[in-house]
Amino acid sequence: MNLESFGEELRKHREQRQVSLASISEITRISEKMLESIEAGKFSVVPQAYIRAFLRAYARAIGLDGDETLRRYDAVNQEIRSAAEEWVNRGKTAPLKQERSVDDTVARTPGVSFPSILIAVVALVAVAVVIYLVNREEPMPAQEPLSKVPFDRAIHESEAAVSRPETAPPPVVQTAPVVDSLRLEITTTDSVWVSVVIDGTRKGEYLFPAGRVRSWAARDQFVISMGNAAAATFRLNSKDLGALGRRGAVARNVLITQAGVLQPQ
Repeated sequence: MNLESFGEELRKHREQRQVSLASISEITRISEKMLESIEAGKFSVVPQAYIRAFLRAYARAIGLDGDETLRRYDAVNQEIRSAAEEWVNRGKTAPLKQERSVDDTVARTPGVSFPSILIAVVALVAVAVVIYLVNREEPMPAQEPLSKVPFDRAIHESEAAVSRPETAPPPVVQTAPVVDSLRLEITTTDSVWVSVVIDGTRKGEYLFPAGRVRSWAARDQFVISMGNAAAATFRLNSKDLGALGRRGAVARNVLITQAGVLQPQ
C-alpha cells in the first residue's frame, strides 16, 4: 500500500459516514485544503511537525481510532522505506576484479599499444567512479523532534502555507441592501449532525460536539434537519424554541420563521 491508497481509504470511510470536509474543518480547525491533501495522500504539503496531530484529529472526526490510524500510517511509511532500500541494494554492483595486470595484457595481446591500454584503464576508472556516486547511500536526515508550538498556532501556519491564489473581486452591483432580520442560535448537549438551509439558497452541514454554540442569520427562514433531535436546543432572536424532537428521533425539514417552529406534516 502507498500513501495515496491510504488517503483514499480515509476518504471512502468519511463519505460512507456522510461527513463533509467542511464539518471536519469546523470541528478540528484544520483547513479544508489541508484535509484534501491528507485524503489525496500528499503528506509532503502538511507541516512535518504536525502530520500526526492533524491525522489523529481527522481520524477521530470521521469515527476512526486515532492511535490505530497512526499505526497504519507508520506501517505504510515503513513499507515504502523498505522497498526503496531494496531497490538501492539491487542497484549496487560488486567491485571489479583485476585478473591481469596491464603489462600482462600488453604482452598477451598482439597489436595493442600501451597508450590504448592506458585510455581503456582510465575509462574503466571513470565508469567505476560514476557507479559509486550513483549507488552511494546518502545518510538519512535525523528526524527533528516535534515542536512544542500550540496546536492552534500549527493550524494557522498550515493555512498560511497552503494559501489559495487570490482572484480579482467581482464587479460591484448596486442593489438595495438586504437586512437579515432572523438570528438562529444552537446549543448542543451531545454530539449531533445538523443541516441548515438559509432562505432556500445557502446550505451548510455540521458535525457538532457537545457544548458547542453556533448561530446563523437569515432574512426569512431556516430549514433544519438533524439526527438525535433532543441533542440541541435553539433560540430565535433571543426567544427559546427548545429542542426540535425527542432523544434518538430524526428531525427532517423543520421550518423556522419569525412566527416560530413549523414541523413538516
